[in-house]
Amino acid sequence: MDFEYHYSEELEEFRKEVRAFIEEYAYKEPVVPPDPVKLNPEMFVRGKELSRKMGERGWYAPAYPKEYGGGGLDLGHCVVLAEEFGWIRREHRWPGSTEVSAIHTGGIMAHGTEEQKRRFLPKLLLGDWHGAQCFTEPEAGSDEAAMKSTAVRNGDVYIINGDKVFVGGEPVGGPRPDYLYWAAVTDPKAPRHQNLSAFFIPADLPGITYIPLNLVGGGGGQRWHIICEDVRCPADCMIGEENKGWLVTQATLHLEHGGGGHLVTGDRTEHRIIDYCKKTLRNGKPISSDPMVRDLLVQLYIEAEVGRLWGVRNFAMAQGQIPRIRYTGTQTSLHRKRFSPVKGKILLDILGPHCLIDDPELQILFGEVELDVRLGEVTHVGGTPEVQQIMMSRAMGLGRGATRAATGQQ
Repeated sequence: MDFEYHYSEELEEFRKEVRAFIEEYAYKEPVVPPDPVKLNPEMFVRGKELSRKMGERGWYAPAYPKEYGGGGLDLGHCVVLAEEFGWIRREHRWPGSTEVSAIHTGGIMAHGTEEQKRRFLPKLLLGDWHGAQCFTEPEAGSDEAAMKSTAVRNGDVYIINGDKVFVGGEPVGGPRPDYLYWAAVTDPKAPRHQNLSAFFIPADLPGITYIPLNLVGGGGGQRWHIICEDVRCPADCMIGEENKGWLVTQATLHLEHGGGGHLVTGDRTEHRIIDYCKKTLRNGKPISSDPMVRDLLVQLYIEAEVGRLWGVRNFAMAQGQIPRIRYTGTQTSLHRKRFSPVKGKILLDILGPHCLIDDPELQILFGEVELDVRLGEVTHVGGTPEVQQIMMSRAMGLGRGATRAATGQQ
C-alpha cells in the first residue's frame, strides 16, 4: 500500500502560505539547540508564542475538530505542515513545538465529559496551554498501577499528595507549566487498575514544589521532580469518572507510543549523516568510500525509513484513512527503542570519538549526532522495550491477560 501523499495544486499553494508564515517568524540563523534541555528560557517563551500564532491559523492542531479549537484539516494539509515545520526545525531556526502534544489530549478526547472537552481542549489545541505529564513515580514507572500518589475528595476539591519524577518540559529559570497531568489513587481499597483517577492540576496551586533533575539524557526537555503536598485541586479538574483514571492514562500512553502516528518527512537526520559522510574526507577520501561505512549507512537509512513509513501508516489509521490495528502504536515504539542503541553504535563505528563532542566549533551537524549517541541507551521513556513487547503481545491476543487487554486490566 502506498502511504505517501501526492500533492495537488491547492496543497502546493498552501505550502507557499506556510513557508511565508515560517520565514516571518523564524530565527534568521541556526541558533536553536537540538537538545531541548539546552533551550534557554527566552527561546522557550518565544516557542510558546509561536505555538499560539500557529493555533490562531488552525495549524498547531491541524487534524483535530474545529469545534474544540483544532484546524479540521485533511491529511494532505497535515502532511504539508509536517514537512515545512519539519524543515525549519531541522534548520535549528524554530524554538518551539510545531504540533499539539497529542498525549495530553488523548485522555480527554476518549474519556472526558463534553463540558471538559469544551473547557480544556481549546486551550490545548490553540497553543495557549503547555502542561507536564506526571505519571512516573520513584517506585512506579512502567508499572503504572503501583502509584503511591493519593487524591482524597474533600467537598469540591481533591487533596493531592505524592511525587512524580522524570517530568519533562520547561527549562530551569523559565515559566512553570500551565497544568500538571497527574494520576493518583482515589480508592486505596479497590483492585489495581480500578483505583486511579486522572487530573489536570493547575500548576500554580500552593503546595507544589519543582526540583530540577540533572540527567545524562533528558529525552525531550529539562526533567523535574515534582512534589504535591496537600494540594487542593478543584474536583472538576478530574478527567472522566472517578477511579477510571487507568483508562484515561492508557488512551494517553497509546498516543505516546505512536498510536496517533507522525508525519516525519523531508531531510531527516539520517539523510544528513549520509550526506556528511559523502562530503567529509578521512585520509584524503570521503568517509563513505569505506565499504564498511557504506553498509552501516544503508542499515541506518533502512531502519529510519521503516520508522517513517510506520508513522505515516499510523497517522492514516488515526485519521480513518485505513482500518486501525490495535498494536501498531506499540509496534512503532518498540522499533524505535530497539533501534536507538543500534543507531548510537553505528554513529560511533562510523565517526569515532568525534561524534561525542558537543563543542560548538567541533560538533557534528550542530550537535545532533552527539545527542543521538548520548540518548542511544535512553530507552525507558514511555516504557522499556520489554514493556512494549508485553503490550504488543497482549494487543495481538498473546500471553497473560491478553483476553482482558481491551479493558486495560491484567
